[in-house]
Amino acid sequence: MHEIREAVASLIVPGVFMVSLTLLICYQAVRHITRPLAELQKELETRTADNLAPIAIHSSTLEIESVVSAINQLVTRLTTTLDNERLFTADVAHELRTPLAGVRLHLELLSKTHNIDVAPLIARLDQMMDSVSQLLQLARVGQSFSSGNYQEVKLLEDVILPSYDELNTMLETRQQTLLLPESATDVMVRGDATLLRMLLRNLVENAHRYSPEGTKITIHISAAPDAIMAVEDEGPGIDESKCGKLSEAFVRMDSRYGGIGLGLSIVSRITQLHQGQFFLQNCTDRTGTRAWVLLKKT
Repeated sequence: MHEIREAVASLIVPGVFMVSLTLLICYQAVRHITRPLAELQKELETRTADNLAPIAIHSSTLEIESVVSAINQLVTRLTTTLDNERLFTADVAHELRTPLAGVRLHLELLSKTHNIDVAPLIARLDQMMDSVSQLLQLARVGQSFSSGNYQEVKLLEDVILPSYDELNTMLETRQQTLLLPESATDVMVRGDATLLRMLLRNLVENAHRYSPEGTKITIHISAAPDAIMAVEDEGPGIDESKCGKLSEAFVRMDSRYGGIGLGLSIVSRITQLHQGQFFLQNCTDRTGTRAWVLLKKT
């Protein structure tokens, strides 16, 4: 009986050792094979929507290399398609500027020669030309952003203060007052100063358009924990259930006012290019609307 136990033990111990060794080798082999897949998953999860650079992951496994190559080919096709769309938008915007300028010139001549009041038409044309210019600029800078070309921008020094005179002139037409941030501490973000000035202008213009005469419009900035630039007005507020709709193209809060409904849509697109978030809500302590963007600090 003792001999039988020894014989069984002599068979089991090497068998357990061999099975354990085999499992360890299989585990290491599986880890070696799947490591590039884990790297690929991490790379795809951390990428932003505008980052279409090729994926640089190398593996000795032919199947994984084939998957990475196929994804890179797809990314290349998407990049080409998006670049073509941006170029088309820029071309259309550029082509629209010339005839609109021609129509404006004819209206001015008509006003002088026939003594006709064309001021409302010229004002609408100016709004259209401004929107076309913004679309053109957005298309051009969007293409630069897709290549990862960012700047370090100070919100107060590079965005708010250079825009003050233009914004203040706009608000004076309705006897409104523009209040600047009280904090002397500037906030640094990654992005494009020109686009951020365009974003601020659209937020202030939206507040100016839907606020009563003689009211105040306030710009705020803060740096904790992320960079925030906000515009508050003293208007009637908004229907918060429709906030998502208001940031869509060609949607206006009130059709009695001018514009073609692109302002908040442009704000949303610029925020997206800066990998930020755009919020629109009613003020909690008083009547009015607070529009603000959350941006990444440098």
